[in-house]
Amino acid sequence: MTGAAHLAGLWRREVITTPAGDRDDTTRVFWLQSRSWYADIRIKADRPRRPEARGFGDFTEPELIALAETQGFAGELTAADGVCLWRRDLDYQPPAATPDEATYTLDGDVMIEDGLHSDYQEIWRREADSAAPLAAYRLDGDRAGFLILGGSHFLEILDRPAPLPAGATLAAIVSRALAAGDRAAAEAALSMRISYGRFAAGAGEIALSTFPWLERQAWRLDALPWRLIG
Repeated sequence: MTGAAHLAGLWRREVITTPAGDRDDTTRVFWLQSRSWYADIRIKADRPRRPEARGFGDFTEPELIALAETQGFAGELTAADGVCLWRRDLDYQPPAATPDEATYTLDGDVMIEDGLHSDYQEIWRREADSAAPLAAYRLDGDRAGFLILGGSHFLEILDRPAPLPAGATLAAIVSRALAAGDRAAAEAALSMRISYGRFAAGAGEIALSTFPWLERQAWRLDALPWRLIG
């Protein structure tokens, strides 16, 4: 197959391992796939928690650096000859030097992914009843974004005001800005909003977000000029 429709739905990562013995089964990872477009969020279990927070201003500088360890991205997936290529049109981290490409095998609703440009294996499980109905929307102009819907699941990404430079991690960018006394730049670097949750009839609740204070808050399919792309 060359399309990605056979991979449509909400996937939860169960574990990632490497030949060196690294293992992570606690990071919360969700990948929502439409017929070709997708979005992804990955938040570590030990991310700083501040239930009273209402914005990045309520976090300490070390906590901002820790928040920068989050990952998330969106774009278009192609799958052919047992190889997936996730094109990252938006990325929470700075642009990577190598493509996000892996071999994969499917066994029902379990997928095993093996990296081509780095040595890792991820095991994914697809949520039941998440593969239909499907829709993908794009937001263009001053603020780019993607909204992917699958069954009762949504994953929404709204871009930050300015692109990140290549060649560094987001944690390094945030650290440098804070060291220079520019907290506003550090917060701007963290300002890509990625939110995952469940919905019905255009309204739902955010379960996981790069803006931690939004979690458990209501979500609505708002009036942004979303353009249907798939």
